[in-house]
Amino acid sequence: MRPRAEQPVVALILRDLAFGPSTVVELEAVLKIRRQNLRRYLSMLHATRKIYICAWERRTGPALPVYGLGRKKDVPRPLPKSLTRSIR
Repeated sequence: MRPRAEQPVVALILRDLAFGPSTVVELEAVLKIRRQNLRRYLSMLHATRKIYICAWERRTGPALPVYGLGRKKDVPRPLPKSLTRSIR
């Protein structure tokens, strides 16, 4: 099923982001919704400019976008670790 703006999951995501920025991993833990499904909703909300990427979080592997509520400009994606090591 494709995500739609009127579905209750959208309201839950927006409500959670109203408390502060979150990654998809954090939203998954709080909302108890599978990450794969959350990514679809986040994509839809990002495309309709209800949320934006306010930062990038990197622990291991690729950086994860941190989503915030609003219509601001996205923060650019950081370079991969392999490229940042070779630049130094």
